[in-house]
Amino acid sequence: MNEENFMEEVPTQPYQPLPVYSQGEQDISNIVSQIDPKTIIDNLNHALKGEYFSKENNVWVMNESKKPLVQDQCRGFIISYLDGILTNNTTMANIDEKRLGLLMESVIETITKNFVTRLEEFGFVPQSDTYKSGVYENKGTPDTATMTMVANMVYKVCFLVFTRALSGQESRRIFGSLKMMDTMGGMAQQQQKKGWLGKMFGGK
Repeated sequence: MNEENFMEEVPTQPYQPLPVYSQGEQDISNIVSQIDPKTIIDNLNHALKGEYFSKENNVWVMNESKKPLVQDQCRGFIISYLDGILTNNTTMANIDEKRLGLLMESVIETITKNFVTRLEEFGFVPQSDTYKSGVYENKGTPDTATMTMVANMVYKVCFLVFTRALSGQESRRIFGSLKMMDTMGGMAQQQQKKGWLGKMFGGK
């Protein structure tokens, strides 16, 4: 085999990424998107607005009463609070059952205190005459049914996100997928090298 023929047999196309890497990256992206609490928080935000998801039209629709579950001030507080404590870092943490209990106690304490001390602002009692001037009296009988319902919605969201970090199961899932992707990629590279060697020595 002369040098001219040898050069003709060597592939000249640019290197194309192996499918296994592309698929592996997609798998990791899918896992990360699944554990991202933003979707759960966004769904809760719609629910607090009084909306439900219409599968037929694939959009969020306001309920027939046209009334939200809570006032905007209460909804804004809840969503801002959850955005601050529920992130990808939360789901990628490694907590045990004791820490899970402590986290839930912290959430319950925070929600309870804010609901009790901000009754008028959050719409759990009628607004007084001095409300618009910034003087909150919180007089009247609280709407404990709505308070309980909304609080339980918040607790459920937090519990679902926190339990994903129990014993580091989500982080182990991510790293396990990365390890598998790396192993498969290494095997594919070895197979490609064997193919190149075959071509170099006249094989097909």
